[in-house]
Amino acid sequence: MKKVTIKKFSLWEVVSIIVISLLCLVMLYPFWQTVVASFMTEAEYLSSPLKLYVAEPTFAAYKAIFNNGELFIHLRVTVLITIVGTFASLFFTGYSAYGLSKSFRGSSIVMFFIVMTMFLHPGLIPEYLNYKSLGLINHFAVYILPFLINTFYLIIMRASFIEFPKELEEAAKIDGCNHFRIFFTIVLPLSKPLFASIGLFLAVSFWNTYMQSVFFITENDLKSVQEYLQRLVTDSSDIEGIISADTGELAYNVNTLRLANIVLVLLPIVTVYPFLQKYFVQGLMIGSVKG
Repeated sequence: MKKVTIKKFSLWEVVSIIVISLLCLVMLYPFWQTVVASFMTEAEYLSSPLKLYVAEPTFAAYKAIFNNGELFIHLRVTVLITIVGTFASLFFTGYSAYGLSKSFRGSSIVMFFIVMTMFLHPGLIPEYLNYKSLGLINHFAVYILPFLINTFYLIIMRASFIEFPKELEEAAKIDGCNHFRIFFTIVLPLSKPLFASIGLFLAVSFWNTYMQSVFFITENDLKSVQEYLQRLVTDSSDIEGIISADTGELAYNVNTLRLANIVLVLLPIVTVYPFLQKYFVQGLMIGSVKG
């Protein structure tokens, strides 16, 4: 009979497990409480808003949101920003990094000026005037064009492409491939983990778009969902609009209505993240090893 050995944990390991478990609970509690409270009736929320369970769950807040429909206008805009912005930024950042990974005269000077953009910002007013002269105010492109190339991810990609086997590129050039075709047929397929991990970070960044919507968009139909959430929390007029459009029984509280909106906005990212978690870990490894 095979002998079963039980691993003995050291005092440090036990303390580490306890501390990490407590930290996980502290971080998970606000999210869980938000979800639970969004299903509470008005009476239950007013009596004990911090409960970890729902005695009488109700979908009244969610029904009111669906009946109003404004959340989904802003949600559609944010989904479009995330999809278009992620793929566009991946292409331009990746292709720029591939070009800068090659040795050419003045490459170090080009990289110097690119890196300096991480530390020097023109300021809000010059940025606004620049966007206005380009016709980007109240235009969907203001969410995408300023972020086509991400300097931080360009540096990471460039470091990865520098170590790319030159023999493969030379063989492709012999077969008549140009740099554009080499990038798409050789470099891109062999760098899928790199692009997937950076794409995940970019998608989360575009999903959280807020400042562009606040400063450069005035048309309500082009506002991002993050600004809409901020208005729901700070401005009672948007909440009153949802309540006035609800013809059913008002079995919810204003706060539960806000929490229900937050849950619906969090749902897409929370749903997709578990399937992309491995790329998130790979991205952390890439950022720590490459450089």
